[in-house]
Amino acid sequence: MRWWLKTRRTFTVLTTLTVVSMGLTVWIGGEYVQIPSLFSNSQQAVLTVFLPVPVVAALSLSLDSRLTAFETTAVRFIPARDALLVLAIVLGCLLLAGAAWSATGVSVARNVGFLTGLMLMARPWARQAAVTIPVIWIALVVFFSQRPYPDPDPWTVLPEPAGAAHATVAALVVLAAGLTVLLRARQELS
Repeated sequence: MRWWLKTRRTFTVLTTLTVVSMGLTVWIGGEYVQIPSLFSNSQQAVLTVFLPVPVVAALSLSLDSRLTAFETTAVRFIPARDALLVLAIVLGCLLLAGAAWSATGVSVARNVGFLTGLMLMARPWARQAAVTIPVIWIALVVFFSQRPYPDPDPWTVLPEPAGAAHATVAALVVLAAGLTVLLRARQELS
């Protein structure tokens, strides 16, 4: 267990970036920035749309850090541990947001789950480049969203407020699909 935690960089990278990202979320709050859009003159994006990226990137780095020889011969099912690690990070984001009484933090934690699910679904075919899939989704949301904030398009999921039920359901479905892919994927991802 200890070698797995060390190999996955659980405490050095993953936990640190999760706490820093959620701390920035609470500190920044719901700030808006002007971003060019293809469909409207002045598109405003909630800055917190971008804050899940460090956590998702750290999860990707963590899952790509492996000792292939040991993991292919391990008696214990390593993908199950990886799935539990992903769930712990997403739930940790939710707990940190709840501890800070931050609705923005809850939406960022939801977005961490959504973007992590996208990254996990892309890992079998994109390998280490799967970390770019969430960034591509953010770019699609920012540049192709047609409705101005604070009422974004429902397909965007990320800029939706914390209480948006359809965004929460989408995040849960995508995260569950990503975890299923992670559990079924071969351990030969390197």
